[in-house]
Amino acid sequence: MKTTPYIVVAAGLLALAGCKSTLTSWLRAEAVPLTDFVPHHEKLQRMPAACPFHWYWADLEALEAANLKHIYIAPVETGYLQKGSFWQEMAENIATAEEDLKDLAEYARLAYYKAFKSQEKAIGVTVVDSPDVPNTLVVESAIVAFAPTKSSLYAAGMVGDFFVPCLGIVTDAISSGTIAVETRARIGKDGPIVAILADTENDPDALFSLAKFSWTTPAKINLKRIAMQTASSCTVDKMEDLDRGYPIEFISTFSDSDLDNL
Repeated sequence: MKTTPYIVVAAGLLALAGCKSTLTSWLRAEAVPLTDFVPHHEKLQRMPAACPFHWYWADLEALEAANLKHIYIAPVETGYLQKGSFWQEMAENIATAEEDLKDLAEYARLAYYKAFKSQEKAIGVTVVDSPDVPNTLVVESAIVAFAPTKSSLYAAGMVGDFFVPCLGIVTDAISSGTIAVETRARIGKDGPIVAILADTENDPDALFSLAKFSWTTPAKINLKRIAMQTASSCTVDKMEDLDRGYPIEFISTFSDSDLDNL
């Protein structure tokens, strides 16, 4: 039986799955330029590859002095989106592009909310629905870059069918999808910014993608991961201790209801 390129790629990724450090390094996205959404660019520390985030800064003394008891998750912004030529092409050729971007922002807000809710005991705070509650850390995030892979678009057009990992490589659709998120945390609704995180992630590869798959699914997978890692960052002594996770979804039957698992 003739071995297809798809089987070769799938077998290669399965073999690499046992070596997490190799996978995370190989598939690590390049950081996109920082935007004006986050201040203090000069204070940001570039994090090592093992850390889930590219950039980090925190005023630990201010955080300690604030006696924080609550966290509020603000709506996720899209006004800082770096609208390069690829996004413009998507907006021009996909009728629902702008609507899908708003959906991503709302999905991200809910992902952050549920991620912090799941870590309330570990962090020692309560997630609240208003930034006006005293002793509240307000978490504000923005999607600053978004572009799907061509393979994501291809898979989204297939109903109940399969696609293989790294489809872009084997079909000459090499462009890798990315999503970038910047997060800032401030003391109270109008207080000083005391922490900043920024991350850019490539679309994770999926061994199987079923009918639920849409062209925004890989971005949602990454948004869920970024939200969970942001919440977990409040529970570790060092950012380097955070687990980046595997960049592969082995069976992607992913849907928005997956947030219920947080």
